[in-house]
Amino acid sequence: MLSTHTERFVVFQVQNEWLVTYGDRTQISYSTREEAENSAFNAAHALASQGHAVSVLIMPDGPDANEQYPIVLSGRTPRAKPN
Repeated sequence: MLSTHTERFVVFQVQNEWLVTYGDRTQISYSTREEAENSAFNAAHALASQGHAVSVLIMPDGPDANEQYPIVLSGRTPRAKPN
């Protein structure tokens, strides 16, 4: 049976650093948004390739942050359905 639980990674900025959280795990700090996003996407891809449902939430930054919606990317590696 497949779990309906989605593993979620969140990428966001706090002052001069970018953080990635996963579930209730400790936050991982990066100096750039690109590094943080790459880390989140790589980890999400690894889980998705094992059949887990995953999502990556990227919180907006900069002067337009209040005008943008957060970006949510979701995915799961497809599995064959039983007949």
